[in-house]
Order: sequence, then C-alpha cells, then structure tokens
Amino acid sequence: MDKNIKELQNLHIKIIKKNDPYVIGRLIELDKQAFNEGGLDEWTMVPIMRHGRIIALYFSDEIAGGAQFIKDWDNVNKAYLYGISIAKEYRGKGFGTKFLKLCFDELRKEGIDTIELTVDPKNYPAIRVYEQKMGFKIINEHKNEYGKGEHRIVMELNI
Repeated sequence: MDKNIKELQNLHIKIIKKNDPYVIGRLIELDKQAFNEGGLDEWTMVPIMRHGRIIALYFSDEIAGGAQFIKDWDNVNKAYLYGISIAKEYRGKGFGTKFLKLCFDELRKEGIDTIELTVDPKNYPAIRVYEQKMGFKIINEHKNEYGKGEHRIVMELNI
C-alpha cells in the first residue's frame, strides 16, 4: 500500500471543547506556522472553541492540524471556515484535503449544509485546492477587507 494512502487512513478528527493548555497551545503553534502574526492566540482560540467549532486533526496521537468554524447568524445552516492549518511536515501530502472532508462530514451531522471562506487572491495554492479538490466556487470579492490592498476572495461550497 502506498505510504501516503496509509498515512491518510491514520487521520482522525476531534472537536475541541475543553481548554486543555497542551491542545490549545499546539493549535496556536500550528496557526502561527500558517499565518505568522495573523495566527490565532489564546484570546481568540478559546472563545472560538466555546462559541464556534474548533476541530483538531490527529495523525495517530499527534495533533497535525486545526480548523476553526463560526456559525452564520443570518443562515443557521452555514458555517464560516475561519482558518485551517496543517503542520509543516504534513503539507503537500493530502492531509489538508482529507481534514476538510472529515470536518465537513462532522458539520453536516450538525445541520450545516454550506461552508464559506475567504482567501487572499494571491494565495494560488489554496485557491487551487479549494476549487479543484474541494469544489468551492468563487462568489464574491471583498476589496480592502483587512486594510488598503488586503483583498479577499469569498468562496462557498454546498456540503
């Protein structure tokens, strides 16, 4: 069996509901790896854990990724993917795609049927994954979303 396929079979997810310092710390570390100074800290991670959904990706017993979701107040069947991060050593191996599929399966059980996200229009690798591997469609663009020149593409997927 291909090593990559075997690794993907060892992935599982867990909804994080408890403020465990090790788990939250690891998720923050991964978020900072992915987003540098834009990564989450405990002041944002903990409220999202309590009032949204934080899902951790486990490879065997190691936390290999994290994703944060916020439910949409105007459409209770929609969730916003706030962020996703995969540990550097697992990037490019299909972990992110598999992780999102596992997350969407879990969110579907909770009544979510639509996922929305935003992405930097210059982040071509992420856009390619979202469109080609996951099936997201571009539905809008927000100019200057995070200040002058900080644009975001809005993407949506019916799950």
